[in-house]
Amino acid sequence: MDVQVAVVEGAPGAASDLLTDGFTKALPVNAEVVAEQPGMFDADKAEEVAAGMARAHPGLDYAFVANEQMAFAARKAFDAAGTDRVRIVTVNGTDEALDALKDGRFSATVSNSAGNTGELAVRNTIALLRDRTAKKIGHTPIRLVTEDDADTAPLYCPADY
Repeated sequence: MDVQVAVVEGAPGAASDLLTDGFTKALPVNAEVVAEQPGMFDADKAEEVAAGMARAHPGLDYAFVANEQMAFAARKAFDAAGTDRVRIVTVNGTDEALDALKDGRFSATVSNSAGNTGELAVRNTIALLRDRTAKKIGHTPIRLVTEDDADTAPLYCPADY
């Protein structure tokens, strides 16, 4: 069965491009990206973009939204347009998004802990200050989280940081 996919990007540029390229290149052959537009990492803009996508593609099945703030706005727009069956996949893993997974507003999020990213940045900075080597590109752990494992997702911003 073929599926229609929309992508609400962040702002054009490196970070957003990497997110959306990673998503679109991993899609199965039966998934077609029918709409792709920047939401500028802004909830109001993302809501406007998602509303336009819903009007233009009423058979939309999935939407990838480049962060959870925009994803909540996109959910609101899809619901208002009567396309509430659109399944949203997003990025971050905040407490609010984990709740949205549990109640069905989101289908998945890619958890990337801000605490882990910050810790890696500090470790690499200290290494460089001490004239040690540090990797030019650091990789922080990420994990796809769904309703089934939302209770075990790593915390986006743990209280002990």
